[in-house]
Amino acid sequence: MGAVFDGLKNFLGSALAFFYDLIPSYGLSIILLTISVNLLLFPLTLKQTRSTRAFQSIQPEIRRIQKEYKDRPEELQKELMRTQREAGATPGGCLLPLIVQFPIWLALFQVLNAAGSIPAESELARAIAAGETGFLGMNLGTRVSEAVALGIGTALPYLAMLVIMVASQYIQTWHATSGQVKSDNPQAAAGQAVSRIMPLFIGIVSYNFPAGLVLYWMTGNIFRLLQQFVIFRIDGRPQFAPIEASNAKAKVVEEASTASPQPGATDKRRRRKRK
Repeated sequence: MGAVFDGLKNFLGSALAFFYDLIPSYGLSIILLTISVNLLLFPLTLKQTRSTRAFQSIQPEIRRIQKEYKDRPEELQKELMRTQREAGATPGGCLLPLIVQFPIWLALFQVLNAAGSIPAESELARAIAAGETGFLGMNLGTRVSEAVALGIGTALPYLAMLVIMVASQYIQTWHATSGQVKSDNPQAAAGQAVSRIMPLFIGIVSYNFPAGLVLYWMTGNIFRLLQQFVIFRIDGRPQFAPIEASNAKAKVVEEASTASPQPGATDKRRRRKRK
């Protein structure tokens, strides 16, 4: 695993140096790298977004199944799995992009923290050695906490970027789950609570990270939010025919059972006729 991680660091360092050769700006190089990484991960982002929307769409059906099969746990699990499978709401689709992003984020942290993974003969390596890592009034190699220690005037752009990063993470999470109803399931409710707390947690942790890494995370949030807008516009609100058919069938059965006479009532009418 160490060799794979080192290879990932070297790849990111070389890509960053490549973008710096195109546009000699450390900040714009990080932004271009962020966009490129997210474009490569777009198939996973698409799967994650559609899976999240699918989970939102089947919440009423899941509640109906839980109520109907509450005394039959084995049948309950089978029905839940069938419903999720027909809707394309697979848990792996939600988690996979996050799992893939984490090692990339960790590798980039080490690339920005130490220039060892950047090709020594590149222009970017020379610029970093010369301290030419400025962007929008910030030194992207400086931690936010270090900037705060230098005074509010110096720290202002760092703090502004940190706030934008946290806010964009909140907006992205809200936009992805805007149609989701509050769940009575303890596990689902806990997941919703974590999704609300996570942006703040990331902001607190990033306070001690290089500003370049905060820029990467902020740019990624904004870019993924734009991707979500595009996906939602293309897909619209998802409708799943298998679930709708199942709901219609259940409704017909329920109406039929309500409308059909009860056995006891039929026997009573027969006795009256005989009399």
